[in-house]
Amino acid sequence: MLQLLASLAAAALVSGLLALATGIVGTRRPARPPSRFGQAIRRVWLGDGLSAKQRQRRQATQWAAAAAAVAVWFYTGIPIAALIAAVAVIGVPWLFTAGREEQRAIDRLVAVEVWTRRLHDLVGTGVGLTQAIIRSTRDAPPALADELSDLAANLRAGVPTSDALDRLGAQLADASADEVLVRLKLHSTDRGPRLTDVLQRISAGIAQEVEMRREIWADRADPRLTTKFMTVLSVATLVLLFSNRTYMAPFATVLGQLVLLLSITVFIGLLVWIRRLSQPTRVPRLLAPADGGAP
Repeated sequence: MLQLLASLAAAALVSGLLALATGIVGTRRPARPPSRFGQAIRRVWLGDGLSAKQRQRRQATQWAAAAAAVAVWFYTGIPIAALIAAVAVIGVPWLFTAGREEQRAIDRLVAVEVWTRRLHDLVGTGVGLTQAIIRSTRDAPPALADELSDLAANLRAGVPTSDALDRLGAQLADASADEVLVRLKLHSTDRGPRLTDVLQRISAGIAQEVEMRREIWADRADPRLTTKFMTVLSVATLVLLFSNRTYMAPFATVLGQLVLLLSITVFIGLLVWIRRLSQPTRVPRLLAPADGGAP
């Protein structure tokens, strides 16, 4: 085991030195656009696309995971146990908050419906689209206050209406919200009549979808409860296992660590599968994401 750890440490040291040299000297290879895998890594570890508060929360979770891994490694002397502890610190909040993301999406959709009705009223009084959008953000619903504040700031800064709406769509990332934004983008370039009628129909459609989403969210309460129960049970089991060195003794060997890793991987896969059962199917967006990827 000591030889294995020494080999891993040496490999990590060499890789770090090569990465440092590459960063200082650079390469002759032309710059390439980031791959999807690289973008996913940046979203997970650097919090790209998140607000400042969300990035701080994610960084705090990552530091807590690193601290838990170091503590478990020193206490048990088993690298796989340290890895499991780090994954638990990061994964338990994600598993335990099953349904919260969908509830937040429903609240934002309700806010979009309220904002659409307010736009309908303002446009109906003869106000231009850009000014109507800016005025509609003054008493924005709390669930959309930050996003609509950014939208108004972009419009006041001279950003074209179509581009500002694209940025709002990237923040919301919701197919139903895209229906409103697409109509507003078309009107900003075409200035066609009957925008009020279109906004009224879209508002009524969003209200119906909100009711449907709430019914689906309530129907999936059982899988969410199962996910939370199994998460609590697994955390309690890991704490009991890692705190008792007698229980951990069989896993100190290489074979024992492989068995532990395989067992935990299968169990985590089961938890992720159960959590996915509680989540709704993502509807493809009408507007392309800001990175130009597929909607």
